[in-house]
Amino acid sequence: MKKTLFFPSMLLAILIIVVSCTTNRSVTYTVASEAIDCVGVAPQKCLLVKKGNTPNWEYMYSSIDGFDYVPGYEYVLKVNEIPVENTPADASSIRYVLIKEVSKTQKNSENLPLSVVNSKKEAYQWVGRVVDIENISTGRGAAAGKFPAVLVKIMVTSSSSVELKEGSIIYAEILKNPKVYPVIGREYVFKAQYIHPAHAKGIYLLETQVQDLVH
Repeated sequence: MKKTLFFPSMLLAILIIVVSCTTNRSVTYTVASEAIDCVGVAPQKCLLVKKGNTPNWEYMYSSIDGFDYVPGYEYVLKVNEIPVENTPADASSIRYVLIKEVSKTQKNSENLPLSVVNSKKEAYQWVGRVVDIENISTGRGAAAGKFPAVLVKIMVTSSSSVELKEGSIIYAEILKNPKVYPVIGREYVFKAQYIHPAHAKGIYLLETQVQDLVH
């Protein structure tokens, strides 16, 4: 009876296959018909995606290798999620690779986040009193990594936006190196470009400018 000899190179190849099979993930993605301006480590365009049976759209800050996105179409994709080791803080820890484009349908995607619905309107503007200021390390999803930001907790005193009600507490990330740096207890005029679609803190605004309140 013949014996099969396993050489180190064969064992290494088998180990690589086993590891890749257990760590890589094939996931179904639905990609919305509109992309949105967003900020990771820099301003960029984000796809809006639903993973598997997830009901809500999420920002995707990384690209999908092999996927050619055209606005105005909703896609269903099979995507391979490949973990990447030893990535820098501002890089994705997952590489996304297109396996198959299941469908491409010309339509307007439904139930898009407020930030998309309002992207063609003027930015959000309100007057508010600063309750707290915090230096944070934030991210834009697992794929975008972390970067420093200043988070301002604000009590709204007046607003022209229906989403920002007088007396409510909201949160806003202010722009890097603002011309006016807010002080706790003072009122300012705030203007933000986007509302986070589903933040744990509640109403959470991004790319916020601060202006002195003129009485």
